[in-house]
Amino acid sequence: MKALYQALREAGLTYVNSVIDYGAGPGQFTQRTRLPRESLAQRSANCIDGTVLMASLLEGASLSPALVLVPGHAFVGWETWDGAGKWSYLETTMIGSSEFEAACQSATLQYDQATKLYPKQVRLHPVADLRRRRIWPME
Repeated sequence: MKALYQALREAGLTYVNSVIDYGAGPGQFTQRTRLPRESLAQRSANCIDGTVLMASLLEGASLSPALVLVPGHAFVGWETWDGAGKWSYLETTMIGSSEFEAACQSATLQYDQATKLYPKQVRLHPVADLRRRRIWPME
């Protein structure tokens, strides 16, 4: 995981707050999700872009990633031991600005706070479960 994070840092991936989504209704604030290839080509990603990119890389490395959604934000998780139900988390918006350990600490803190404050709004979507439900990448 750390090697993938470092590779994205070395590739120059940075956070961008892209708030325009032409499909959002009145009063809705959403972000368009770009494909991993777009994020890599543009060397920028918002929270959901970085989460999808990192989850794709983890899935490609035969690890067990998850998309973690908390109110107003997304980050990536991965199962530390396959089938054990123990998860670690990574704040993908910090790839261009912080070390791996700080990004893990930030995501873990966010997850812990969100589960206490908004327990019904926290969603952990293991990619393997999404695949079983026939949810696949757009390409």
